[in-house]
Amino acid sequence: MAKILVTGSTGRLGGAVLRSLVEKVPASSLVALARNARRTRTLTALGIEVRYGDYTDYKSLVSAFAGVDKIYLVSSNVFSDRVSEHKNVIDAARRAGVRHLIYTSIQRCNNDQHAKGGLTESDIATEALLKSSSLDYTIVSHPLYADELPTFLGDNATNRDFTAPAGQGCIALASIDELAEAGAVLLSQEGHQNRSYLLNSGQAWSFHEIAQTLSRLTGNAISYQPISAETFIVGRESQGWPPMITDVVSGWFAAIEKGTFNETSNMLEELLGRKPMGLEIILKDAFDL
Repeated sequence: MAKILVTGSTGRLGGAVLRSLVEKVPASSLVALARNARRTRTLTALGIEVRYGDYTDYKSLVSAFAGVDKIYLVSSNVFSDRVSEHKNVIDAARRAGVRHLIYTSIQRCNNDQHAKGGLTESDIATEALLKSSSLDYTIVSHPLYADELPTFLGDNATNRDFTAPAGQGCIALASIDELAEAGAVLLSQEGHQNRSYLLNSGQAWSFHEIAQTLSRLTGNAISYQPISAETFIVGRESQGWPPMITDVVSGWFAAIEKGTFNETSNMLEELLGRKPMGLEIILKDAFDL
């Protein structure tokens, strides 16, 4: 049976994709790419083969991709040379004879939309590399992860008013687990070659709606107050956030304010075969309510 390889296997998204895949295909057909084998015990316990590979080490990728038919490429983090690392994966996949590569991009309205901490430009460049390669491709654009809401809004958002430099912007969300399940569906099916999909909850919510829903769930009177990016940065850095993190997160909020995450799609629902989580369940899960 052809092999399916998932990168970032020790991270939240890659690990979740593999856990969903073992429910759809034999574990013997799965490969987890990892830089640190000591963190892969849960995967090997499921019968998944682990291979070493690093996005910065082209030769390790060529070796790891031997005999692989499909790759799920979890995009590199914002603080790396994302385009060079993704190019290594694409080039190594071609050399190893991989047929199909799925790339996890970030939701944007169009190529001219607000840049999110350097991610937009590198996503556009990676997608161009992939489309010009000889590989079949599927590009899945992810929204903001619902799981990250406590980071964006603060852990105390369930107890009192919260602030953010998002203006009146709205966000379509989705959980990592549901996005991973959709990725597993794409990997276990045919017919998704050379397509681009926007995956999100199918709804976009304002921060006022989030505050109202938190109020209803907790019984606390919670409201949202827009603030400036400068005020947000000063406040978070006073809490010990490194400047590079505050810059990135404030950039995401600026993108929200400009409408980058307003667009919704029913594609996640189609892949899951059910409606994605609504706002109440999203908030309950994210804040452990």
